[in-house]
Amino acid sequence: MQTRLLQNLTAALALLIVTAVCFQILLMHPTDVLVGTQNRGHNDTTNYFIASKSFQEQSFQQFHEFPYWNPHSLLGMPELGNPQSSMFYPVNWIFFIYNAATTISWVMVLHHWLAGCGAYLLARKYQLSFFSALLSGIIFLAAPYFAAKTGEGHFTAVTQIAWFPWILYGYELLREGSRKAVPLLVIAISLAFFCGHVQELYFLLLFLSASLVVEAVLAWVGKKSLNECETAETSPPVSGGKLLKGWGMAGLITLGLVAIDLIPIFIFTRQAVRTGGIDLTALNDGSLSLSSLLQLLDPFVWGGPEKYAGPGIYYWEAVCSFGCLPLFLAILGVVSAYSQRTVSRLTLIGLAAFLLSFGPNLPFYAVVHQIIPGISMFRIPGRLIWICSLAVALLAGFGSEWVYQMFQTANRKTYRLIAGICFVTGIVTLGGLLVASQGYLILPRSSGPVFRIQLSYCLLGLLGLSLAIFLGSLSRKAALGGMLTLCLCCTAELAWYNFQIYQTIPQSGIRGETPISVYLNENLQGQRVLVDQVLLSDREAWKNRIYKIQGYEPVPLVRLGLLAAATFPEKHKATVMAGYNSPDLKQANGPLLDLMSVKYAVLPTREPVELEGWRTVLQGTVPQEFTPRGSKPRQIPFVILENENPLPRAFVLGQTRALNPDQDSQKIVATLEKLKPRKELLLQQDLLPSGKREPFQAAHIHDEKPNSLRIEAHLNAQGYLVVSDIYYPGWTAHLGEQELPILPADYSLRGIPLPTGQHEVQLSYVPPGYQLGRVISLTALAVLFVLLVTAFRSPAKPAGD
Repeated sequence: MQTRLLQNLTAALALLIVTAVCFQILLMHPTDVLVGTQNRGHNDTTNYFIASKSFQEQSFQQFHEFPYWNPHSLLGMPELGNPQSSMFYPVNWIFFIYNAATTISWVMVLHHWLAGCGAYLLARKYQLSFFSALLSGIIFLAAPYFAAKTGEGHFTAVTQIAWFPWILYGYELLREGSRKAVPLLVIAISLAFFCGHVQELYFLLLFLSASLVVEAVLAWVGKKSLNECETAETSPPVSGGKLLKGWGMAGLITLGLVAIDLIPIFIFTRQAVRTGGIDLTALNDGSLSLSSLLQLLDPFVWGGPEKYAGPGIYYWEAVCSFGCLPLFLAILGVVSAYSQRTVSRLTLIGLAAFLLSFGPNLPFYAVVHQIIPGISMFRIPGRLIWICSLAVALLAGFGSEWVYQMFQTANRKTYRLIAGICFVTGIVTLGGLLVASQGYLILPRSSGPVFRIQLSYCLLGLLGLSLAIFLGSLSRKAALGGMLTLCLCCTAELAWYNFQIYQTIPQSGIRGETPISVYLNENLQGQRVLVDQVLLSDREAWKNRIYKIQGYEPVPLVRLGLLAAATFPEKHKATVMAGYNSPDLKQANGPLLDLMSVKYAVLPTREPVELEGWRTVLQGTVPQEFTPRGSKPRQIPFVILENENPLPRAFVLGQTRALNPDQDSQKIVATLEKLKPRKELLLQQDLLPSGKREPFQAAHIHDEKPNSLRIEAHLNAQGYLVVSDIYYPGWTAHLGEQELPILPADYSLRGIPLPTGQHEVQLSYVPPGYQLGRVISLTALAVLFVLLVTAFRSPAKPAGD
């Protein structure tokens, strides 16, 4: 026991050193933000996650409440219930204490190390030796796809993937019949879910469920024992019924534990644009193709993150690379240990994930897309390379184990001779390529530039493997040297890849106060601004409590999407609403901009702008939001235009017209395009009695917090209080002790019926399903506690012992 504990601590330290080597650029500048080499430092971390975590901390510090709602972008949007917020993931609570900009990169690095430790322990569970298991940990924590995702700042996905080896560890315990299996599975799956990115988790659980069904069937028919030589304990085989019962119990308790987040997220997805799923034709941009296979030899054959010209749109979504030496070892692991149940299972899971990552480019995905529910909700099939990376890392451990045991085989002299020949041949070939073309294989093409593929990675991988096999065939001590060689070679190859795709942003390179934020802070007065992310980002807006029309949200609400479609003529309205394309104000629907209370528009131009109903109030330049270390900031020109007659964010209006919200979306958009917001209100049903109605009149918002606001309105006749914030379930309105209904007004906004008089209406938000989910989660937590106590309690000794 002490020897195993010492080995585990040694492995954890070794993996920490490997992590430090891979992320030495951050180690040299520990307060910087780690980003990729693409887009001048812009990625999901800098564009969204720093803003989100800072907003949560600032709201808690300022209002002493958790922000369930974010009112500052996209006419308001749920914070709790948004899959990206990950408010219930315990590690993220550190952002309530420390600055997100200086901490978030280290959290991602920590999860690389955690992923490596999980892969190491899982490999040890597979009965691999210390160095083979350590190699699996190294390969997974530094996997190219893992690294590329970190460079693009996919924070929620990076933190979630770190728990995958731990889920597989719990799966192995379940196969053994351990009492610890169910609680460990519940904890690992729940933590992965709370991280906030479910696509990869969904597929992993799908693969494991299919694998478990096969295991159970084999156990039932008695063809094979589940606990064969690879898990040679003295315990009896686990029955198929017990396997399915344990998996079902783990799933049920997990659903209960995550209900506090799952139910609000489910309600959010029912309101979002992907409710009906994604069509196959829309998946090509996130899928691999046959030309992606060249990246197995050279991850930069189609360019790097900053200049990518390969399959898919983005490098970090489509890089089909595992490292050459890790891939060779994985293939060796499959060939040498295919008869082991674990190797077969990992191979099939990895192969299925690999085929699915090609999306509609292979018929396999089309079949699965039609048959299995839930798959149509996910837009990037290429992300399954993450599961492939874990499978390759573990199979590479089996390959290195074969190398380690080489000295015991009868054919060791033959392998030694072959390895020696391969080593000498590789040295000569590599030297020739380096002298002739710096390691590139250059192939002419009939048109366009020549095709270049870097073969140094492949040849160095073959050299490392040949040297390890040669050493492994000599003696036990030499075999240990061979294992160490494999660990060092894999570290070198993968760390070199990491070096090429990362850069950092110093804190001084993050844009602070600008003329735009100062002017809007002083003059906006609770109304909204139309502005691109490059001029005023979500981070800056949320920090200064500035209300923007645009905001980054990968899955916007349907009601917002249709309002945007009626307002902006651009083809790619999603990028306009995200703030990455400037809208054409000349073509935009002016009355709908007024309805959304747009008081200012900020345009990235030096040219004077003449628009009817708008006047220029400020011109100048601002630096780019992020300036990577070693770069100079680029100045961006801007013009601020003021809308001369916008509607307030809250107003009263009595005249209504019927709108059927269930009709075709194109008809809804056409109706909104013709709306006259100062004269009429679109409602599904008019709840007020017939009689005199209040004409348009402004109302006044007071005491606004993320989860509530108070509105004063004076009515000389009955009418509707309209709030130009997005309609969403969970909002309630009270007039004193009386609760008032909130209706979808003008399809997308909120309308509250009011009688004549002076009123003070209190609006409050509690995420729909949150209260029920909290009760269920607390109950499941109690059940989990009992299971943990039972699992780790020593069994009672027989009487007389």
